Amino acid sequence: MQTVLGHLRYALRQLWRARTFTVVTILTLALGVGANTAIFSVVQAVLLQPAGVVEPERVASFHVRYLQLNLPSIGVSAPDLADAASLNTIVESAAIVSPNSFNATFDGRTQHLRAGMVSWKWFHVFGAEPILGRVFVSEEDQKGANQVVVLSYKIWQELFGGQRDAIDKTLLLDGKSYRVIGVMRSDFDWPRNTELWIPVGLAPNAYGPNERFNEFYDSVVRLKPGATVAQLNAALDQKRLEEIRNEGKSSFAQKAEWGMFAQPFTQDAAGSLRKPLYALFAVVAMILLIACANISGLMLARASTRTRELAIRAALGASLRQITTQFVVETSLLAGTATVIAILAGPMLGRLLMLAIPHDLATGFVIHSSLRMVLIAAGFGLLTSFLSGIAPVLQVARSYKDLRLSEQGKSSTAGVARQRFRGLLVSSEIALAFLLVAGAGLFLSSLKALQNVDPGFKSEGVLAGSVTLNDSNYKDQAAKEANFLENVTSRLKQQPGVVAAAAVYPLPFGKGQMPSASFSIKERPMQPNDPGPHSDLRWATADYLRTMQIPLLRGRWFTEEDRDGHPKVAVIDDMLARAYWPGQDPVGQYVGNGSNGPWSEIVGVVAHVRRDSLESVENKGVIYVPMMQSPVSEAAFLVRTSIAPDAMRATLMEAVQKADSSEAVYDMHTLDSLVSDSLAARRLMVWLLTLFGGLALLLAAIGIYGLLSFTASQRTTEIGIRMALGAQRWQVVSLVLRQSFVLIGTGIAAGLVLTFVAQRILVHAFAAMDTGMSGSLFLAALSLVAVAVLAAAIPANRSAGVDPAAALRNE
Repeated sequence: MQTVLGHLRYALRQLWRARTFTVVTILTLALGVGANTAIFSVVQAVLLQPAGVVEPERVASFHVRYLQLNLPSIGVSAPDLADAASLNTIVESAAIVSPNSFNATFDGRTQHLRAGMVSWKWFHVFGAEPILGRVFVSEEDQKGANQVVVLSYKIWQELFGGQRDAIDKTLLLDGKSYRVIGVMRSDFDWPRNTELWIPVGLAPNAYGPNERFNEFYDSVVRLKPGATVAQLNAALDQKRLEEIRNEGKSSFAQKAEWGMFAQPFTQDAAGSLRKPLYALFAVVAMILLIACANISGLMLARASTRTRELAIRAALGASLRQITTQFVVETSLLAGTATVIAILAGPMLGRLLMLAIPHDLATGFVIHSSLRMVLIAAGFGLLTSFLSGIAPVLQVARSYKDLRLSEQGKSSTAGVARQRFRGLLVSSEIALAFLLVAGAGLFLSSLKALQNVDPGFKSEGVLAGSVTLNDSNYKDQAAKEANFLENVTSRLKQQPGVVAAAAVYPLPFGKGQMPSASFSIKERPMQPNDPGPHSDLRWATADYLRTMQIPLLRGRWFTEEDRDGHPKVAVIDDMLARAYWPGQDPVGQYVGNGSNGPWSEIVGVVAHVRRDSLESVENKGVIYVPMMQSPVSEAAFLVRTSIAPDAMRATLMEAVQKADSSEAVYDMHTLDSLVSDSLAARRLMVWLLTLFGGLALLLAAIGIYGLLSFTASQRTTEIGIRMALGAQRWQVVSLVLRQSFVLIGTGIAAGLVLTFVAQRILVHAFAAMDTGMSGSLFLAALSLVAVAVLAAAIPANRSAGVDPAAALRNE
């Protein structure tokens, strides 16, 4: 113990004497460890420990796929849920949800609320407990018995002022009374942005075999302790085989390549943040490596200046173990202090990082400190201590036998091998910095390429707002729904500044899911259980093409005459036309829901419109249905204006209120913002990579400056002799700079190799990553050369100012 305390006291004295070195080292290491801790805090909140979920590693999301229909992951049916729930050796509980919304009437005002229609075990799956009241019981999850509601914390505060007597009060939802039985915790938000939950109340026949392939629900399951997702998938595959055996070898399930599968819930929870976070975690790991290389180089330089001290200690009998232990203690003190700073600052930096993430991507994720965070930061600290201290410790161990006071004299010049190793460290920093700067350029080029992708419509100058029709007023009243839609769009068209107005469902680039279905083609008979062709579905009004400025390629679009009581018509997009009518004109053909119709005549072909992203590669076409002929209960109203579209918000709300005062508009956005938001994750990557790339450049510049400053100080006598013999200032500067150019060239060459490898990996994970490679490499090289030359110029210029007489006299 006394020996350890002695090493500690001596280390503190040494570090106090070299205060500049100590402060720079601690701040550099704290920056590297803190960045990693901050990113891990975000990774924990998004990928490992989503807010409001107890033991998330035991929660899995449950899906269905039809590989033959190009549907790799969709929702599930009620029979699928029953299958999962029956696996009671693996599954503890299973539940489904159907996103819905209601117009809530409270204190005489109408407000649109997002709801989750859930089976009664929904909260049990997540381990979520209410702060007031209770959650659903099985008796309430029955057809006709589901007139109870659990409120989100947010809505409890908004509607009831956070009063505890809200329990057992009633809430009017679409004109029906629901009794409040519970209030959930503020951190529970599944599905995202849900404001209240109601029992789905499925009828018993919903679980029958005829409903097997009607997938209307999202599903989650809680695994039993010790069970794994792999075991669940194996059991679900057995259920798939049972279904095929029951239906026969030519079953629909087999022909459509139907199957059920599960995956960790955290994969679905992270959404589009998942890939960027993994990439950023790799980026900050590189920052840590650069910081460690920097500190390792500084410590090597410091060890060189302490050669005389070490020689004295060796002459006085200090063993190799005692000398190396001293270096280990000093390194551990530095890394330990940096780690403490990182533990304190990491979560705060993580919260700042979350502020940089677009709201729609970051909503519901909470950064918090935990024992896991402390342990992870401590692990980063230990890694940092090892990476920073291993080089000087090995160097001292290698030169221990040569530590003789008589041999050292006054000189503390570093050996050639030691200088080469420091040069290798600096070149490594340059290579990693090059990779980060080039990566930022790659993502920037890909972002520009994606921004030029044609979504299929003109988004400028269009405002969109959604309405969900009140069930009690419009259910099974198609004519009334059509009149409401017509009333609103006609009112909008009469307003000053409105160029065109229409309604559509679902809205391109909106937040809802795109409905899809199999269809049949008249005079193309299908075999029994043949899954047939498949398409996405979209409902629209007569002025939709004009409002969105979507090109009409053949035939015609819908007119005001295409309504209930007139011949059924449909329009398809060119992607569907190429898939099922290659080289033919589909206009005049008929499509339907089955081999016996009812049939709709294809009257036109329009250009393909992207579903919800500029990044994804789409290969599924769309069938458009006239909304006036087959109205739906939800619609997004579109207003193209000659003025700023945001100025039409009040106009759109007023048009809806005048058409029906019980309806409320929600999710009002400009189409421009919706299209832009689809690239939010890519934009985040560009911003953060630019930030970290700049940090890497700064650290690389510090490394070059430190190495050349130390080298120049060790060559003072040589430089003095050269200048005494007539060397010009520029010759001395070029002598010092020559070393920096070797380091820069070596680092850039290694960085090029790393960048090409990284680009090959990224191209499989991110769209448009194969664009702008040469420009990104040139930008990275130019940035590094400029920063490196600037960092090298200072010690080079200082060396050229050496007084030859003073240099020779000091020697």
